[in-house]
This record gives sequence, C-alpha cells and structure tokens, in this order.
Amino acid sequence: MLYYPAGRRIHWAGQLGYDRLQHVFNSGAVRRAPIFFLLLTLTFLAVGVAGVIWRAGTPGDGTTVNVVSGAISGDGAVVRDTDDVTPLRTGDIVLAVDGRNIRDALATGIGGRPVHGGEVLRYDIVRDGKALSLDVALRQFSIGGNLVKGWPSLLVNIALLGTASAIFVARPREPAAHAGILASGIGVATVAWSGYFQLEVIDLVAGDQFWRWYGGQAMFALLWAGMVHFALAYPEVTDRRGHHRLVTAAYTGTLLSYALLAAFAWLFAEDPFDRLSIMGSPAIPSLYLYPFIVLLILVTKYVRGEDPLLRRRLRWLAVSLSGAAALYLCVWVIPTAVSGTPPVPMEYHTLVFLPVPIAVAMAILRHRALNIDVVLSRSLVYATLTVLLAGGYIGVVGMLSALFPPLGSMWQQAIAAAALALAVQPLRAWVQRLINVRLFGEPTDPYRVVSSLAARLEEIDTPTEQLTAMVETIGAALRLPYVAIELDRDEGSEEAAAYGVPTALSHRLPLTFQGEPIGRLVIARRSPRETLSRKERSVLAEVARHAGTVAHTARLTTDLVRSRDRLVSAREEERRQLLRELHDGVGPTLAAITLGLRASRRAIGESAPPAMLLAKLQDALNGASTEIRRLAHGLRPPALEKLGLRAAIEDYIGTIGHAPGLTVSYDAPEELPAMPPAVDVAAYRIVCESLANVTRHAKASNCTVTLKAGTDLEIEVSDDGIGLDEHSAPGFGLASMRERAAELGGRFRAGPRPGGGTTVSAALPLPPELPGHPAEGAR
Repeated sequence: MLYYPAGRRIHWAGQLGYDRLQHVFNSGAVRRAPIFFLLLTLTFLAVGVAGVIWRAGTPGDGTTVNVVSGAISGDGAVVRDTDDVTPLRTGDIVLAVDGRNIRDALATGIGGRPVHGGEVLRYDIVRDGKALSLDVALRQFSIGGNLVKGWPSLLVNIALLGTASAIFVARPREPAAHAGILASGIGVATVAWSGYFQLEVIDLVAGDQFWRWYGGQAMFALLWAGMVHFALAYPEVTDRRGHHRLVTAAYTGTLLSYALLAAFAWLFAEDPFDRLSIMGSPAIPSLYLYPFIVLLILVTKYVRGEDPLLRRRLRWLAVSLSGAAALYLCVWVIPTAVSGTPPVPMEYHTLVFLPVPIAVAMAILRHRALNIDVVLSRSLVYATLTVLLAGGYIGVVGMLSALFPPLGSMWQQAIAAAALALAVQPLRAWVQRLINVRLFGEPTDPYRVVSSLAARLEEIDTPTEQLTAMVETIGAALRLPYVAIELDRDEGSEEAAAYGVPTALSHRLPLTFQGEPIGRLVIARRSPRETLSRKERSVLAEVARHAGTVAHTARLTTDLVRSRDRLVSAREEERRQLLRELHDGVGPTLAAITLGLRASRRAIGESAPPAMLLAKLQDALNGASTEIRRLAHGLRPPALEKLGLRAAIEDYIGTIGHAPGLTVSYDAPEELPAMPPAVDVAAYRIVCESLANVTRHAKASNCTVTLKAGTDLEIEVSDDGIGLDEHSAPGFGLASMRERAAELGGRFRAGPRPGGGTTVSAALPLPPELPGHPAEGAR
C-alpha cells in the first residue's frame, strides 16, 4: 500500500480492491464503527514498527533467556539459546555481567546504563558446575537475521493480516471483520516486540530492552483476547445484546488476571528470580485460560446454532483455532514448564496458527462466510497473475540469456516483455476461469447442475421440501449469493423457498407448467459489474424448465393443505357456534319449559289425569335435555370452552386423580399461546384418551402429562405401566388420536417408554399469528 500526498489516494494491488476501498472510505460505513477498529489496527501496526526500530538501536550479546512466554526460569539467568558468534553456550547460568550481580539487578531494578556496540563485558557464569569468567563483545543487533530466523511468525502474520484486510475491505461493517483486523494488528505488534527479538542476558542488567520485551508479552495477552473477540463475532454475532460486554470482558480479563497473578508474586515470592518468572510474564494467565474460553465459545455457538450453514462455517474455525491452541499448549508451553525445553524449537510454534487464516478462507470459499466471494475471486486472480507473470518474465529472460549471451541484453528484455504482453489476456482468462470454477461452480456444464439437482430431489418426498432443496442445490452449484422461488397466488406473489441473502441486483426467470406461468426463479447477481453470461442463462433456463413441474406440484400441495386447514377451522368454528346456540338458546328454553310443566302439575294437582300427562312430557323433555348436553359435549368439551386448554386438562386430571395406585403429574406453561379451536380440541381429546387408556389398561403407578408450545404444540403422556401389546392390533383410541393429529398436519407416535411403560406423543402445528383468538390465559 502506497500513499500519495498530492493525489490523496491509496493504491491497492488490483483494480477491484482499489475501487472497493474507495467505496468504503467514501461511504458513511467507515465513519461509524469500522473507523475505530481501523485506526486501532493502524496504531498497533505503528507500535510494531516502533518496536523494530527500538530493537535495532541497541546491541545484543547473542543469547536468549526467556522460556516460551516466561521472562526467566526459577533457576536464574539460564541461557536457553545462542547464536554462532557469542562465547556463551546453551545451558550456561549467568551470575553477573560486568560486575553487576543478576540477582541484585532483578531485586533493585531491571536494566541499567545504556550499552553500545563494540563494548566488551565480563560475564561470570557457571558451566557444567564450574565457575568461569568470559569476555563477551556486544554487537549490533541483527534485525534481518532474526527476521529470517523467525520466518514462521512472519509467514503466519502475513497470512492473518492479508486475510483480515481482505475481509475488512469487502465487509467493513461486519463484526467479524472488526475482530479479525484488530487481532491481526495486535499480532504484528506482539511478534515485532517479543516474537522475533527475544530477551537477552544483557537486557536484564543494562539498557531498556527488557521493557520492549515485556510490552510485547502484554500485547500477547491482548492477542488471546483478540482470538476470543473473533470467536464471538465469526461468522456472525449470535448475542447482539451482550456482544459488546463480552468483548470488553475479554480484553479487560487479560489485564485483571495478570494483575492478580502479579499481586500474588509480589506478596508471596521472596526470591527475585521466582518473582520475575511470574511478574515478568503478562501473557501466562491468558495462555492457560483463554484457549479453553475460545473452545467453549465455538462449541456453544455450534451446539446452539440451528442454521446448518452457520455450523459448517464454524466447523472450520473451531477445528483450526482450538487445535492450534491445544498444540501450542501441549508441544511448547506445558513441556517447557515441566522440563525447561520444548520438544520442537520455539521459532516454529507460530506455525500451528497458520491453519486459522486458511480455515477462514476455506469457509469463505466453500460456505460463503461473510459473502465476499467476488472480492476474494478478483484478489486471487490478480495475485496469481502477478506471480505467474513475474515467473514467466524471469524464465524467458533466463532462457534467452542462456541461448544468446551476454546476460540481460536490452533486446532480450524487450522480447520477454512483448511475450508477456501477448500472454496477459489469455493467461488472465485462464486463471479467472480456474478460480471461478472453484468459487462459483461450473457454469458451462448444464448437465452437471441438472443431474445433481435430480439426484437431490430423488431423496425428498414432499414437494415443499423439494423447493427448498432445489434453491440450495442451484445456489451451491453455481455459488450464487441468493436463489429463491416465487409462486403466483390470487392475492399476489409469495416466496416459497429461498437460499442465501437477497440483494438488490437480481435476475428473474419465469416458471411455467404446461404453458401456464406459475412463478419465477429469482437469481441474485454476484456483483454490480457482473451480469449472467449466456452459458449461465442457458443453465438456469434448463433448471427453470424442470423447476416448473416441482413448483406446480408444491403449489397444489400447499393449496390442498391450506384448504384442509380452512375446512377444519371452519368446521370447528361452526361447532363452536352451534355449542353457543345450544348452551345459550336451546338449553335455557328447555329448562324454562321444564319449570313450566312442573308448575302446571302443581297447579292442577299431582293426582289429576292431566298431571300424569304433564309428568310424561316432563320426563321426555328431561331426556331431550340430556341428549342435547351429550351432543354439546361432543361438539366441544364445555370445560375446554370455559377454562381453556391448560386448566381443562388439569380439571380432567383431577377427575381421575382418585384412581387407586396412580399418581399423575402435569407440566405445562403458565400461559399457552392462542390457538385455533381445532388445535385445542385435538390436544384435549388426545390427552384425555391417553389418560383413559392409562387408567384402564396400563396398570401404572406414575403418569406424566407434558405440554410445550413453540412452532408446534407438543404433547406427551408417559407412564410406567406394562406397555403396549405388540401382538395385538391397535385399538380405536390410538387410531382416533392419530387421525386427529393427521387432520391438522401434525405428527403422532405411540410406543414403548425407555425403562418400561408407554409414551404417547403428538405435535400439532400452531399458526404464527392468530388474530381474533385470545391467549389461553385470557379466557
């Protein structure tokens, strides 16, 4: 990235990256939340550069004394590693430098007077149990040599920063982009201060380089908090209310945990070496605590996530990040804490985190995490093209130089440049096609898309599920950001199935069945600049031709289900109205007539012949009233009408609660949602019939009735009785309950209970909205 003050522009490799970055900075998105994270990241990058400059200005003695993330071991200033020049060896214990005792330096104040390159200092050491004094010449610190030695950290940081930058440029408002770019910036500062340039013996008694290293370890603790931040935000925030609090707690938790550990060391560690081994390592608490927090966050999001696509995206990051943290602990941290030496050299420890940016990139490629496929496609194209052109140029010039010396003549370079100029366009098209096939599928093979769609549809029974499978197959095969099927209805258009996130740029293909238009296949374009090619349109036209039949079948099925639901609802509403008429109209009229007959008998005398006729009429009228009450009860249980479903079931349980040896427990929400009359009647009948079977046949001592309300009303009646007889045919009660559930489009099951007994369960669908029907608690 280069900055030109005159033009006030930023040059980005690749025209798309430049245009996107300009759009980001010109829009208002960056001026809100992203600008804070961008500035914070740039601050950490600047801090990293400052750390390199700081280290370059001070000489060194060619030793390393820090262990993993500890400043010093409890044994003293033990040399853990050396270069090839210093007379010190690995395993030497340094007692004093230039007359200053190491123990006294740690007790009174770390560091000291500035030192300069070329100075020769006397080191008092213990080697193999013998005391020695060596003259050690300080040399200018080799920045380049340490960077080469730390190439694993350099590689991981480039990968992390590159991936995070691409995500941030493409999606500046995404919380995952904020977390990623901030964590990568902290990582650069961490390795620049303490990753590439380790702590040396001279840093304990002279100069100020200990505090550079100490600051790097503090940033290493913040880097673990950045990993927690990214785990909370990737691929999306699941708890938006508590997200900011959790992120703040992650960063402040590193400081608080170190403060507690440092306070403990200050109060209870008397030996200076023991005290420094704890207080000089701000990252140690985070090293042992935060990997488990990261794993807990990712596992929790994976378990609670109901979206399969979210789980697939999480799987890549969870495996890579948790695996890297586990390897780092098991291969370097714990073995060094036990034996003092890791089994693998320390400079390779950052390589375990290299799969993290690769996993994020794979999630983007395979599962469209953060939806930046197009940006990633262009970036990969230009990066690959640059590498190929550079290699091609070197190869052509080298070949011409070998055939026609002298080396590097102008005409040779001109031929190489001309050859590359001719190869640029076909090479770019070839690379673009390879990458697009990987990202967006194979758009030139209609048979492959149609055959995969046919294979997927063969595994699905219901037409509505086939529509969902169809849009998912099309979106995954062609790597499209959004695919949907819209069906025409009398009241307008209706979205029957969708895949991905809708965009403003879309292409619609008509769906027909036997020449009749029935809907549209909606395809979102990948970017404003890209239109569907002729081959892609031919693929989609072929798919749309097959989709019309499935969409027609799905529409008929949906219409049939809705018609059934309307019929059931209308029937129950008519029953409800008839019950009100019988209860409020016919019932009181018959009761009044009965009272009139009784009064007439008394007026004319009970022994008079007309009174006997009136008595017969009164008996007939009482029988008619009883029959009407029976019919009314069959239309809709009165208890259900008066009390509501929850209380009606509780009342029915009370009527059978006196059955000898049987205890019935009841678990239901305090308030059930509003539901159609057909649903609560079916639920009440299923529960009552199940309890009747328990009291008559189960010989049970305990029975549990459970109601749960969500998208479905879930019913479960479980007992510990003798169970169902597998050899006998199902009775009328079970058949009636199954018919009631099926009539509403629900599910019913009756089978053995684990541990003995029977479990009857049913799930009755609940509409999302039921205007005009009060909640159960309001009845």
